[in-house]
Amino acid sequence: MKIPKDQPFWTSVILHLVVLLALFLVTIVQAFKPKEKPHVFEMVDPPSEESQSQQAAPQPPVEQTPVKLPPVPKVNIPKPPVPTPRPKEKPPPKPQIIDYRDFTKEHPKDKPKTRPVAPRPDISVHQIDVPKLIIPRTSSSTIPSPQLSPQQMSALAGYSSRLRSRIDAAWVKPAQLAGVSLLAEVVFDVSSSGQITNVRLRRGSGNAAFDQSILTAFRNASSAGPTPTGQPHQFSLPFRMGQ
Repeated sequence: MKIPKDQPFWTSVILHLVVLLALFLVTIVQAFKPKEKPHVFEMVDPPSEESQSQQAAPQPPVEQTPVKLPPVPKVNIPKPPVPTPRPKEKPPPKPQIIDYRDFTKEHPKDKPKTRPVAPRPDISVHQIDVPKLIIPRTSSSTIPSPQLSPQQMSALAGYSSRLRSRIDAAWVKPAQLAGVSLLAEVVFDVSSSGQITNVRLRRGSGNAAFDQSILTAFRNASSAGPTPTGQPHQFSLPFRMGQ
């Protein structure tokens, strides 16, 4: 077996490195190791005998003169007043329970006063008659008239009121019949244009002057205008006097 030539060299290098590493570690350990504090001793001379005798000799007592204090005046302290006892509070009386019947006997209810009712005066209202629409009865041989709607019936009611005002404006009541109770009923036709025709008495009053004044009023009355339905209609109208 052959030994390499450079083996001693490397062995020497390794040994040196180990030694250096050991020195380095020792240096570090010594650097971080706590150092012991040095003990310092001071040399003191022992006390002499004279100083010991001086210290041992007792000092003479010092005489103290008594100090006279001024007399303290007596102060009369008043005694605290005796507190007056508070009166005992009486408990509130318990509410007395009473029956409802007994309560109503002690406190009767006031009866409501009844006011006398004054009698109402009789009010006489003048009756106003308006022309009533007559719906003719048609036979089976004639053509039936068209039915009127509620709106048309309402419009005809207003139209009949205008007819009444026109006829009343033209009616001159006989002065000699004042106070006489009379009643007559007239039937008349109104064309679609508003012309009044075919005026006749359905029921006479029995007084010729009264009935004639009514027929004259129809001749002199002005037209109320065309009918609201655009159709001819027949009306009945009562006339009263002294009622």
